[in-house]
Amino acid sequence: MATTKDIKLADLLINPENYRFETVASQKEAIDQMVEEQKDKLYNLAKHILENGMNPNDKIQVAVSNHDKTKVIVVEGNRRTVALKLLNNPNLIDNSKKTLLKKKFRKLHDDNKSKVIKEVECTVYDSPSEADKWIKLKHAGESDGVGTVRWTGIQVQRFEEAAEGKSSIALQTIKLLQNSPDVPTDVKKNLSKLKITNLNRLISDPDVRDFFGVTNNNGVLQSEIEEKEVIKGLTQMANDLLDPNFKVGKIYTKEDRQDYIQGFAKEDTPDKSKKATKPWQFNSSSPSQKPPKPKPKPNPKDRKQLIPKSCAIKISIPKVNSIYYELQKLDLIKFTNAGGVLFRVFVELSIDSYIEEQKLVSTPSAAKSGKTFQQKVFIVANHLESNKK
Repeated sequence: MATTKDIKLADLLINPENYRFETVASQKEAIDQMVEEQKDKLYNLAKHILENGMNPNDKIQVAVSNHDKTKVIVVEGNRRTVALKLLNNPNLIDNSKKTLLKKKFRKLHDDNKSKVIKEVECTVYDSPSEADKWIKLKHAGESDGVGTVRWTGIQVQRFEEAAEGKSSIALQTIKLLQNSPDVPTDVKKNLSKLKITNLNRLISDPDVRDFFGVTNNNGVLQSEIEEKEVIKGLTQMANDLLDPNFKVGKIYTKEDRQDYIQGFAKEDTPDKSKKATKPWQFNSSSPSQKPPKPKPKPNPKDRKQLIPKSCAIKISIPKVNSIYYELQKLDLIKFTNAGGVLFRVFVELSIDSYIEEQKLVSTPSAAKSGKTFQQKVFIVANHLESNKK
């Protein structure tokens, strides 16, 4: 049976039988092997954890050690555990060939002493074999849909558009083709099969965009020629990219892409002399279509949670970050008082973190400064105002 428990980082043992490499004899060898294999990836991972906290959707999985019942062996999450151990103690990297990596971890540690994670929420199993079936689902592929089904490049970019508000120029092109009445049905049906890297390679080239009569305005594709003309060229490009025999070598270099567009037949080449009545964008309705009805502005009174899901804040302090996510989920209609108390804690911890980060008090922590909540608010407000933030 699996349980969830906070465990000190010092009590987490790196698995000497990690499937990433051959079995080793000691913790030292296991860490050395991970450093050798992952290199800067470990640093990037540690930095990401500092900035965003641990992934709540993917907890480190452990089992109690048979040799030492006070310790647990990491059966899933060894990379994260090593990254955290190196962040706590960069001296664990003692290979002379990894001096640069050690220096990077040392600076990361010294710049973030108050944020370094000492305890991790883990999923604890009675035995390693109990965790095996779940580990396999994560790492061994789709397994006919039972395991994790990886997103395609297009699906990743759709997620980024919805969650992060950024739409790639490749995705804008696909959506334009999908919504246009001038694109054949068989092309539309297969757009999901387009290799996003090939499409991006073409549409990112200014000369290719110029050929199609398209410009890139701060990440938004737009055109001043008739939409039908643009669609004509893009449809031919989509047909080419969907051809099973199409090879990336045909568009790999700038010279290759020049040769590619020069090979377009006249009937597939956009006529740039045919101007649209006004400039139009790929990610909005064309002049020939009825504009969509504007979405009504959300009313805060209709929201049950204090923090709307559309509010995206990057919080590097794990505890404050956890409270932030709880406030996005807590139903204030049912738990009004709890929400008020939790919000007060969220504000105070945020203020304390800012004071410590900016070294605005002489004590190691803001909580031990003897300052009242109101005094700390004034300290932060004055600092923000004096720095014109």
